[in-house]
Amino acid sequence: MYSYNNSLITPNNTPDFDALFGGMALGVIILIGFIALIALAIAIIMIIAECKIFTKAGEKWWKMFIPLYNSWIQTKITGLAWWWFPIFIGVSALSDFKGIAPIAGIGVILISFNYNYNLAKKFGKSNGFAVLCTFLPFIGLPILGFGSAKYDVKANTDKNGIFAVEKDLVK
Repeated sequence: MYSYNNSLITPNNTPDFDALFGGMALGVIILIGFIALIALAIAIIMIIAECKIFTKAGEKWWKMFIPLYNSWIQTKITGLAWWWFPIFIGVSALSDFKGIAPIAGIGVILISFNYNYNLAKKFGKSNGFAVLCTFLPFIGLPILGFGSAKYDVKANTDKNGIFAVEKDLVK
């Protein structure tokens, strides 16, 4: 009625570890390959979405592929002041240092939100969408790139983004 496969048991009743671990290793390799394919698909979708965002904003799509220059163009697209570019690059570089990495990481998140806040406004989206683009960019940016949202160069944004001081408070 029941059958048992004894092929992995040696004659002295000890398991054949080579066969057991060989099967597990194959499973791990297949899992890693599957995860790598998903990561590759997400990377390709993100690259195409960023190119489409550049195109919607009136920039050439190929500018997205040039390191640092693409960050400069993103600063221009979002309508932030030019000095946000070196701040973003500097804080990003600081996150590589051991002692200040957690503080720099918080800075990178704040500056990324600043970029995404203005980007969302330029595409007519809400503050919540800026949060989505900051923490889940693989969802938010393809919505901007592939969706029907139009880039509005005259959208009401500030050159300082979320760090703008309200004029009414300064009176």
